[in-house]
Amino acid sequence: MKEQIRKMERIVKIYCHTTDINCQYYKVQDMTYTGCTVCDLTPDFCHFIWNFDKSREDCFNSYLYAARQAEKLGEAYIYFCPYGLANWSVPVFINNHMEYFLVGGPIMLHRLDELMLEEIVKQNPVLKKHTEEIKNLLEKIPYADPVKTRYLAGLLMCLAETVQNLSILEDRRQTASFSSFLGESIQELKDIEERDGDIKSYPIELEKELISMVKTADKEGAARILNKLLGHVYFSNKDFSIVKARTIELLGVLSRAAIEVGADLEIIFGLKYMLYDKLTQVEDINELSEYLSRILERFIESTFIIRKAKNSDIIYKAMNYIRRNYDKSNMSLSEVAEEIGLSVSYFSKLFKEETGLSYSEYLNKVRIAASRELLKKGIPIVEVAHKVGFSDQSYFSRVFKKMEGVSPGKYIDIS
Repeated sequence: MKEQIRKMERIVKIYCHTTDINCQYYKVQDMTYTGCTVCDLTPDFCHFIWNFDKSREDCFNSYLYAARQAEKLGEAYIYFCPYGLANWSVPVFINNHMEYFLVGGPIMLHRLDELMLEEIVKQNPVLKKHTEEIKNLLEKIPYADPVKTRYLAGLLMCLAETVQNLSILEDRRQTASFSSFLGESIQELKDIEERDGDIKSYPIELEKELISMVKTADKEGAARILNKLLGHVYFSNKDFSIVKARTIELLGVLSRAAIEVGADLEIIFGLKYMLYDKLTQVEDINELSEYLSRILERFIESTFIIRKAKNSDIIYKAMNYIRRNYDKSNMSLSEVAEEIGLSVSYFSKLFKEETGLSYSEYLNKVRIAASRELLKKGIPIVEVAHKVGFSDQSYFSRVFKKMEGVSPGKYIDIS
């Protein structure tokens, strides 16, 4: 354990010094983290934002969401924080489990503009009276284009590979802990059998209680009930293949409960957690208990922690793509949806829910914001219209007047 931490601290220090970009590592289980104590490069913007409401908690939840995506992919995952800054997450596997993850960033993926400030204030309206201060803080954050960002993420991934699979002891400690809880459940059933001569049939009431605890994010209570159920299944069936089959049934019940409250099953059953493949490799009840406990934690984590962060990341990725391609006259809703990997209908619905604007309204907002800067430079209106993606000047003028309250010509006169 100490050797892992020592190496990760060294990675963080090397990365910060060589890139001048912040880096830190987290332990998945309790989200404790360590940055570079020699050169803390956490932007002043982040420290400022964390003073407001639940902003720090929202950021940490986005780190965890990105870490689970990185774990699922088995590689670095680039994502956006709740305030639109780009970061990248890298998984660190210890004995086939992601025990730690590294986070690099934040950086700016596009230059600071009025739209970005608007989006930050919209995320947390309390910040409206601090707009000028936020602008100054954002200007200090490093900028990198998408290509450089991919290389920065790749570099951290290469460094992380030096820390993989160092500890067997920690994994054994966790297994022993799960075994202890399971052993208590089985001993309780033995006592009941000795006293009453038999045990009850499958306790469906416990299953209902487990579902309720998953839905209310009671992690400790859910783990306790899960081990009771598993103990009952094991005690009632000497054939371990039957135990596995009943386990699959139980996970199916949990899956449906989690889906009802919005869990992301791709994250729950991500890399190293593919349900059927993993279960075929399980050889004893203690290993099965450990596996189920990790899955249970993911159900709760994915349902109550990750969902908001996931939506935020998706929307910022869409916004970033729009802002980099708004000048394409034929850029469609389906193109953006395909870019971020969602169906057109779901993306359209999610974008409206998260931003309050339809896709076309946001696209026009970006185009008109860009046109204002071009008009100030004295570029002819017809040329401006084409430069920002409008194929028809008259339509551009109508949209401009609707959004700005004046025609492009009058805007030039008053600028």
